[in-house]
Amino acid sequence: MLKSWLVKRDFLVETATCASDAKQMVKEQPFDLILTDIRMPDADGLTFLSWVKKYDSDIVVIMITGYADVESAVLSMKAGAADYIPKPIEPEHLFKKIEEAFKTQEYRNKNKRFSNDFILPPDKEYQLLFRQLDQIAEHNEHRLLIGDRGTGKVSSVKYIYEKGIHPARPLVQLDPDQLSNKNGVRQYIDSEQGVSPLMEKFFEARGGLLYIRKVDQLDLNLQNELLNILTKQSRDENYTQVIMSTEKSTGELEKSLIPKLFHLLEERSTTLPTIKGKKQVIDTFVSYFLHFANQTLDKQIQTIDQAIYKQMYDYAWPENIQELKNSVIQAALLTEGKHMPAEMASRLFEKDITKQESSSVVPNPMLNLRKENYEKEKIVEALRLAKGNKTMAASILNIDRKTLYNKIKLYNVIT
Repeated sequence: MLKSWLVKRDFLVETATCASDAKQMVKEQPFDLILTDIRMPDADGLTFLSWVKKYDSDIVVIMITGYADVESAVLSMKAGAADYIPKPIEPEHLFKKIEEAFKTQEYRNKNKRFSNDFILPPDKEYQLLFRQLDQIAEHNEHRLLIGDRGTGKVSSVKYIYEKGIHPARPLVQLDPDQLSNKNGVRQYIDSEQGVSPLMEKFFEARGGLLYIRKVDQLDLNLQNELLNILTKQSRDENYTQVIMSTEKSTGELEKSLIPKLFHLLEERSTTLPTIKGKKQVIDTFVSYFLHFANQTLDKQIQTIDQAIYKQMYDYAWPENIQELKNSVIQAALLTEGKHMPAEMASRLFEKDITKQESSSVVPNPMLNLRKENYEKEKIVEALRLAKGNKTMAASILNIDRKTLYNKIKLYNVIT
């Protein structure tokens, strides 16, 4: 009955007859809403609700019960339910509850604004970067972003898009790593469409923004196509801004790109700063990520021991902002109470700083990944850090939760 009501309102609906079936379905796809009874054959609704919130805290859950008592309502709301509705259910009452729940979630997400992980620390390099990003957005310029791993290239693209592109226009990403088939052979032409993956993504992004990661890995044919896109587009309503990124230095980039493309990008490049040794920058990001961890993990950490800050100031941060974020989240997960104790430093920084800086082996687990399984292992590590919470894992990886679900399926990651 509920399914028929919802389908008529254009919802895509799945049903489950018990909590165990529902759990398996939640593991397989990113549901936006769950309607669940409080009393079920194999588990009570509150236990199921608690599991859902730990697994994917972005799912809206509305509880249904035939026992319309205040105690059940209070318990379900405390456990994270968006709302509570007693039987018998009236269709219009249900739709009103659903609409209100989604509006509340949307309002909360807009106010948190933690998804972008891009803030302005009190640092001249970051102030200059923001001025450049503002100019790129304002003038709809093509640009190459140069930065080490974790310096905020993806966040910079989001900032440019949100600042300069109309929200109705698309933001499309092309990753050269995705151009390989199962045997590791690069595929450049779509035999059915007769166009390259680059042009396919360019047409998909028409009028919006196309983001090309690892531009240095593009094939020579794709580099020629990219050069034409950058130099021959008309400034009409279908004009598509192109932002590219690389972790290569200018010297390394020159060896990878055709001369015309290299010289064009060299003139239109922006370099992202690193965070090593910058106390005020580290303080700003730590405060930001701790606030995020408190809200997402339901923690109340207010202070961090100075011994941890000392380690952070001395550490090399080879993966920059992303590594700092992961470290703060991991520390928050392990911390009980309102103060992050000094002994947490030994868990986060396993080796002596001097040894670490003189060695190519970095004690961060995110770096000790086999190349051929890098993305899969990165997902597994993010899920471990997040203790299985899909919302947190997606934030660690800087992707949306639906993309995370798709990648979990693609790589057969056990969750």
